[in-house]
Amino acid sequence: MTTYLLHGDSLHSPEMRHEIAEVVADPVTFLDHEGRRIIVVSPLEESIFATREDVIDEIWTVHELGWGELIKDESMSLYDLEAEMVLRALTRAGTASVAVPASFGLLVGDYLRARGIEVNVDADGWAERRRRKAPWELEGIERAQRATETAMLTAAHMLRGAEPTDKGTLRFEGEILTAEMIREAMSAQLVALGAESEEILVQSGDACMNGHDLGFGPILPDRSCIIDCFPRDRRTGVYTDMTRTFVPGVPSKELSALHEHCRAALDAALEGMKPGDDRAFRRVAEYFESHGYPTYLSHEGDSPLREGFSHGLGHGVGLEVHEPPAMGRRSMPLMAGEVVAVEPGLYFEGIGGVRLEDTVVVTDDGVERFTDPFSYDLQP
Repeated sequence: MTTYLLHGDSLHSPEMRHEIAEVVADPVTFLDHEGRRIIVVSPLEESIFATREDVIDEIWTVHELGWGELIKDESMSLYDLEAEMVLRALTRAGTASVAVPASFGLLVGDYLRARGIEVNVDADGWAERRRRKAPWELEGIERAQRATETAMLTAAHMLRGAEPTDKGTLRFEGEILTAEMIREAMSAQLVALGAESEEILVQSGDACMNGHDLGFGPILPDRSCIIDCFPRDRRTGVYTDMTRTFVPGVPSKELSALHEHCRAALDAALEGMKPGDDRAFRRVAEYFESHGYPTYLSHEGDSPLREGFSHGLGHGVGLEVHEPPAMGRRSMPLMAGEVVAVEPGLYFEGIGGVRLEDTVVVTDDGVERFTDPFSYDLQP
């Protein structure tokens, strides 16, 4: 039976946060050994897990493993002392072979290997452990989603209340409406509701072509404005991801057509999604190509696709905003219990872009939206 090993804090390690369900700022050691979930902590963290029988079976302290004596040995660096505690935990558990994630620390890994421990990087195994979300993660995503929807309504209100100027911009409450203003208002709304994000994408006009660029400057009238909001719930650290496209003013026929097809593509993706499915990207790409839009399904050569459906369909969402499974040209079969963001989009220079994105949980029978239901209307 594989022994799974983690060492680090749960602020920076999504693997650790998923396993122990608590915020721990100092490094701790986690073992999943022969069906026992063991955590090795200092006395400062011991009380955190005293009532967490749902995630931890045994608590060992570093003092049980000889920390008090080792700290007096000035010939041993503090870094090696920490690694020695991991080694002693493995010795106590009676294992000489462990599986670690790709992010496992090199110093500890080298220390263990030099002392006869077989350290195997099992990126797939650790990713699979995290793909099925725990109840507390699903609750956090739900809270983050409610906050996101309220923040998106704030953005829609600003766009709806803006008036065109004679300089080709928009004015809201006496100021030129900018991406920065919308981002600031949305960020404040998220914080008030227990979520946080300073990296909300607000892209207007041809800036919609700029991928993950945040978007800056004036919002343009009668042009598309893509707003992509992916905040984390502060209580649990889990994310959600949602995108809507608005046109403050009158959308062109071309933009309206892009929006209509993205809406249909989102439905096409979600309708076939269930455990084992890995064809959602292909279904969307085939739909777009049947209406004359370029996609990576038929794109030739090594140059990137700049227009049309120019990215993957989506990704997993959890303690990272982008995590397995991938949904693109190399899609992974879906699993029941995982959460994914689905985001078809179309982009053309001079016209702008449209992207619609919902976060859903995969069930035995299909998917369920976290979105409660939020309008897809092009005009705010």
